[in-house]
Amino acid sequence: MSDAEKTDDRRELELLRSVWEEARDLVKRLEGSTVERLRVEAGDVRIEIRRALGGAGPAGAALAASAAAPAPPAAEAAAEADGRHPIVAPLVGTFYRAPQPGAKPFVEEGDVVEPGQTIGIVEAMKLMNQVKADEGGRVAEIVASDGEWVEFEQVLMYLEAVEA
Repeated sequence: MSDAEKTDDRRELELLRSVWEEARDLVKRLEGSTVERLRVEAGDVRIEIRRALGGAGPAGAALAASAAAPAPPAAEAAAEADGRHPIVAPLVGTFYRAPQPGAKPFVEEGDVVEPGQTIGIVEAMKLMNQVKADEGGRVAEIVASDGEWVEFEQVLMYLEAVEA
């Protein structure tokens, strides 16, 4: 891949992140409203979010462009009450536990990780984005499966404190 192609890919990813941030901000502002559908566009990038209102069921929450609300706050709050810390997806894409097919996963349940250690990869727009632990601890539970589509801020795994 040439430097020009890499620069173009970086610009495209930056644009996608910018549009996603704008959409996420709008979704937060619309909480409690009756808005069911939101679309944000910038250039060739489009993010469309549909949400179910009043218990319309999973079909009403289908996402047209792979964007969704993060994991339920209640689940994260319960985990944090148990002393577990969620590691979440930094963006929408496909989660991989290993650097390449057939390779050993970055981490397994029971492994101790340090802050900044790579725990997985999220592929978005053909770019591999490392997911790093934001704090240290023992991997208590791996929630996302290898090759699974993940949403922005979806819990990938939980860490628990390491006893000294």
